[in-house]
Amino acid sequence: MMRKSLVVVAVSTALTVAAFAASSSSRKSTVTVGDFAVKVTRAIGQPVSDRSAAVQSLRTRGVEIGEVNANLTEGMAAKILTDLGLRVTTTTPDSAVTAGKADQLATMVGLASSPAPADGLPSQCLTGTKQQCKTCCWAATGCDVSSCPQCTKFCKQLKPGNPSPTDP
Repeated sequence: MMRKSLVVVAVSTALTVAAFAASSSSRKSTVTVGDFAVKVTRAIGQPVSDRSAAVQSLRTRGVEIGEVNANLTEGMAAKILTDLGLRVTTTTPDSAVTAGKADQLATMVGLASSPAPADGLPSQCLTGTKQQCKTCCWAATGCDVSSCPQCTKFCKQLKPGNPSPTDP
């Protein structure tokens, strides 16, 4: 009987140690700045094949990115998100960002950069032809045909053959 108790205690201890080891190693599992750049760039609809393309894409949007191979910290993630126009803060800027948290942040960027619903689209585009409306809408929202079906729907409210305001 005593032997069974010792076996149970030993197994319980081993499982507890394994659980703590697994949870602490998952907390230490971080992503690099370059990996995060890929996640963010894909979330905003820019298909990229590698980290350098992702970093370049973000830099063209005005994002300052440090060392691509460095581990991503909350401070660097907050800076990247801020450069993209999101209002974010962190109380632990030196903390490493886990893969799960990086995914959540990238998703947040993707949601924030989605084109506005039709009621938030530029009403000044509702003049001229439907094609002129779509072109105006795409320019105003910063998207194109493949990533902005909202502009097509928005401009459908123009009647066919609607004259331009400059036509007699």
